[in-house]
Amino acid sequence: MRTFLPAALTDALDGVLALPAMPLQLARIAEATECLPEIRRDIARVAEATQVLPAVLAEVSDVARATAVLGEIDEHTEHIERMLPALVELERSLPGLAPAIAQLSSPLERLLLALDRLDATVTTLAHVAEPLQGPAERLGRLAERFPRRGRV
Repeated sequence: MRTFLPAALTDALDGVLALPAMPLQLARIAEATECLPEIRRDIARVAEATQVLPAVLAEVSDVARATAVLGEIDEHTEHIERMLPALVELERSLPGLAPAIAQLSSPLERLLLALDRLDATVTTLAHVAEPLQGPAERLGRLAERFPRRGRV
């Protein structure tokens, strides 16, 4: 049976009993902490390497802003891609349009000349008809006063 000893004596006794295991424990601690200087150097290199991260983040933000339009460009590209067969077909028909345009130019010139003459004739007709408007209205009112002859 164990006798009751004061607490300080018990602690001292426990310390003396632990002394034989102390070298083994210290060796384990030394072995476990052996890599700490290397880790310290690596941490210093990581700290140095990460100093550029704010600048990289700013440049990534610039790239994000610059590439924000890529979605819209992609949509336009897809639209052009869908329209490409029609554009190719249109391109194929262009050589045939040149002779047709050349063929139509002479009739179009004659049509323009005829329209110019028609415009001049309509202007002359308007100048002639305008003074006749008043007398024609008076004649119309006079004709309304005459009795109408029997209609069938």
